Amino acid sequence: MVASLGRVSRTFFFLALLTALAARCALAAPMRIVSLAPSVTETLFALGAGPDVVGVSQYCDYPPEVLKLPKVGTFLTPNLEAIIALRPTLIIGLNLSSDQRELRALKSMGLQVVLARDQSFDEIELSIRKLGDATGHRTEATQLIARIDSQVGAVRKVVADQPPVRVLMLVGHQPLVAVGRGTFLDDLLRLARADNIADLSGEQWPQLSFEYIIAMRPEVILDGTMGSDPGAPAHFWDRYPSIPAVKDKRVFGYPDDPILHAGPRVGHSLEILAALIHPSAFAPPKVSAR
Repeated sequence: MVASLGRVSRTFFFLALLTALAARCALAAPMRIVSLAPSVTETLFALGAGPDVVGVSQYCDYPPEVLKLPKVGTFLTPNLEAIIALRPTLIIGLNLSSDQRELRALKSMGLQVVLARDQSFDEIELSIRKLGDATGHRTEATQLIARIDSQVGAVRKVVADQPPVRVLMLVGHQPLVAVGRGTFLDDLLRLARADNIADLSGEQWPQLSFEYIIAMRPEVILDGTMGSDPGAPAHFWDRYPSIPAVKDKRVFGYPDDPILHAGPRVGHSLEILAALIHPSAFAPPKVSAR
């Protein structure tokens, strides 16, 4: 009887040992991450998890290394076959797609799915922390957030004494689509001491009429289509000289990359926008002649 109990104890001991070894191997094995959104991909690489990324969405284009990675569709229409073929241990998408059939199917297969948010400045920072926890890069996430907060703090200090400026920020001409309330870009405009004239619509990406724009009299127009849209010639806004931004020649294009990219470069995007809105505050100090 005693001998039998001893054999049972040894069996449980070896099972426990094997379980512990398996768990240790699982932890030691490299992760295989599939990213379903550009903001997620940028964040993973900024955290140092880039080498673990084995697949990305078709819209992921930064950093340049991701252009060589397999594409697995978009966060709205992920390609299940392509994702499964990559044997991922972690799939990261956006909360916008949380009710999708495809993501539910991936979860039902036992695959780990994490959903992030990037609709506001605060959500971007929360997602950085969340992805840091999910990938074992918690320290790097804390450091990245501190760097972003430092950039934001520096900009806020520069513009603190600047009067608010009425701003229109456009992302398209056909139709006229503006940045509205509830977006991370609207948050950046607010941090840059801008009054976004599109906020009154209550929509995230409102379609505005010229009549509305003329009536709201923006002092600065940030036009993302300038220089890239064949339907937006260089003198597109010259037809509306009554708009203060046009009259004062304060219509500016802005780089899609990084400004339209939610993610870890959001602090740099704020620096660019604030300098366009308050150029005098960012101008180098004049050296008096002796």
